[in-house]
Amino acid sequence: MRHLLAMPLACAVIVACATPAAPHPAGPFTLARGASVLVAPGVSVTFDAVEDSRCPPGVQCVWAGRLSYRFSIRHGDAAPEYFTLSPAQREAAPAALGGRRIVLDADTIPPPPPQGAVIDYRATLSILPSQPAQPT
Repeated sequence: MRHLLAMPLACAVIVACATPAAPHPAGPFTLARGASVLVAPGVSVTFDAVEDSRCPPGVQCVWAGRLSYRFSIRHGDAAPEYFTLSPAQREAAPAALGGRRIVLDADTIPPPPPQGAVIDYRATLSILPSQPAQPT
């Protein structure tokens, strides 16, 4: 009898694991490097890489450096579209979002790491509606 009850439960677990993730709401959502999130039906955003050349605390640098996050966005089987976000350029409007904008949350950007430190970079993003046209 227990075997008969276990079978439907096992089937439900298998189906739940095989079902693609539902699209994530407009955010905010946080991605680790290499992670992806479904932001709309058939549209996924992946956090591909980070470049952090900022000057570590306590070190005198000639150049302050920069922090940038690289993402790819894929709509269905189309080739991925790439975009970069940074503290200076916090938003992008990839074509795959159909006019909506993707915005980096500045409050979650980590400070420059100490020299030699390893950071588990994460990017917190939100998707906003398109900006209304400005009157001329």
